[in-house]
Amino acid sequence: MINSNNGFTASESISLSQELALLGVQDTPFTSLLLSKGVEKALSTVYTWKEKSLATDGETDAVEGGDTTVFQQSSKREISNILQIFKRAVSISGTAEAMQSTKFSEEVSDRLLELKMKLESVLINGLKADGSTGDFIRKMSGIIEFADTNNAETHADVETLIKQGMKNLWEQKLTAGTYYAFVNADVKDAIDNIYKDKYSYAHKNTNFGLQVETINTNFGVVNVVLSRDIPADKIVLFNDAYVNAVALREAHFEALAKTGDSTKGHIVGEYSLKVGSPKAVAVLTVAPQV
Repeated sequence: MINSNNGFTASESISLSQELALLGVQDTPFTSLLLSKGVEKALSTVYTWKEKSLATDGETDAVEGGDTTVFQQSSKREISNILQIFKRAVSISGTAEAMQSTKFSEEVSDRLLELKMKLESVLINGLKADGSTGDFIRKMSGIIEFADTNNAETHADVETLIKQGMKNLWEQKLTAGTYYAFVNADVKDAIDNIYKDKYSYAHKNTNFGLQVETINTNFGVVNVVLSRDIPADKIVLFNDAYVNAVALREAHFEALAKTGDSTKGHIVGEYSLKVGSPKAVAVLTVAPQV
């Protein structure tokens, strides 16, 4: 909880990572999901990992008492993403602070929520840039840019689209995880209309406070999540065992030097997205009705 007792002094850097995880869960469902699982630590401005995959030779038979001469190894390509800086600043006049002693901490809370909402949008829609050209800002790839094109589907019927998307992920032989389908308002309305009054469509709350609806398919249970940051005609379907947040610097508050009759500070965090295997992500397109 951010309050005046945190002591926003010029000599301290105050971690806001716990506050960030708990703020605006329904407004920032993807970020909240990732932060609830914990954040992997980056050591530089580029985060690199090996793709998670299984060996595909399929040979398990063996002769009794025989020597072991053949060994299996997963083929793992190297994947990377960029760490992106997120910052919001606060400045309160001495008069405003004298009138309301909690005003500064309230402003910090508002700026933190704004930072999380921006982080949400970028984690979904971000386009990778190393900062060497253009506006010179380092930018991460979002989950849509990571999606395996072999998983992509286009169909006018939303129910068919979800089932085919789940089948595509199932055929990738992914290990256990929870499946999520992030959708915008129009697609969510269509799903509600298709599955209303069906036993296979149930409302539940996740262990981190997110409200979802579940759909039972032959290829697993998928949790449907409403998100304003998903493009209007898309469904972003993924296995959460392969998707994680990464941070070089988790969100924290730093007081800035006092140069007049005001109190100043900023919130800074440096985050990225890790997709252990793009095969775990599918972007589905809802085609127009004809």
